[in-house]
Amino acid sequence: MENMNLLILALLLLLTSACSTLAPQPAAGSRSITPNQVSRHMRSPESAPVEWGGVIVSLENLSNTTELEIIAYPLTHSGQPDTDEPPEGRFIAVNGGYLERADYARGRQVTVSGRIDRLRKGKVGQADYLFPVLLTQEIRLWPKEYGSSLTPRFNFGFGFGSGGSRSGGVGVGIGF
Repeated sequence: MENMNLLILALLLLLTSACSTLAPQPAAGSRSITPNQVSRHMRSPESAPVEWGGVIVSLENLSNTTELEIIAYPLTHSGQPDTDEPPEGRFIAVNGGYLERADYARGRQVTVSGRIDRLRKGKVGQADYLFPVLLTQEIRLWPKEYGSSLTPRFNFGFGFGSGGSRSGGVGVGIGF
């Protein structure tokens, strides 16, 4: 019986060591300044890299670049836009080369790092808007959300049973 208990303990340790969560992604630039702050001050800050993320509003493929209009949201510790928080403005991300419209579709979440190049006058509906233009160094497209959350579902349980004075039972269950 003692060998059985050691085997079960080893199995439990092995299974729990295989469980992990997404590690926080180190920021590829400053997250302390928002697109709204840049637009309100009507000037580009110093050329230090920033990391912004949000939801794609539109995509335009040009001859050598692709421009994404993005509604900015605060980033979580892992770098994903937190759309449960209030938006932080809009910005244009300019990416060298072609991005596939089917992949970078309206409503998809992205995180972009790069340098603010300039401010560009534009429109949001009929309203005038001043967009910070970010020259991307890195762009991360987040997986499409299925259901209400991207959080993995993992359940683990164990139990003991009694079959009388001579027999007993041990059970281990894992669910996804």
